[in-house]
Amino acid sequence: MAYSTVAVANAFIQRAIDGRIVDLTPMKLQKLMFYVQSWSLKIYDKPVIDDFFSKWQYGPVIPSLYHDVKMYGANSIDKKITSVIASNGTTLVVAPIVPDSDVTTNQLIDKIVEVYGPLRGAQLSYLTHEPKTAWSLTAVNGAVMSNELLKKCIE
Repeated sequence: MAYSTVAVANAFIQRAIDGRIVDLTPMKLQKLMFYVQSWSLKIYDKPVIDDFFSKWQYGPVIPSLYHDVKMYGANSIDKKITSVIASNGTTLVVAPIVPDSDVTTNQLIDKIVEVYGPLRGAQLSYLTHEPKTAWSLTAVNGAVMSNELLKKCIE
């Protein structure tokens, strides 16, 4: 099942809050999201995120996520992303998550944290710029990077 961008981002943010990811900046979060999506496509042949990545100067970015966390600048994200929902006169603040019952997705997120989590955002950005990556093969800045390209290029 593909989750909302915010649900998967919150999974990484919670791991940072728990001390399992050091210095989770917006750039680092974007790159971890890119790797979890790419590896999910490669291993399971299905997306984990129901959104798309665009080619931006510093690597792959989900534009909606950029706007959700841009207020942190180069600082660490310290709170889950929430939204306010009004329904029948009631206002709720919700923080979407990947449920614990989805063991496969949580295990993949944990593996991404293990492999890529120790790296800084700039190091992850550098990795996405390597030759033959989805980012490098996307011709135009701002263009959408297809899931097929993400799947094909991850190694």
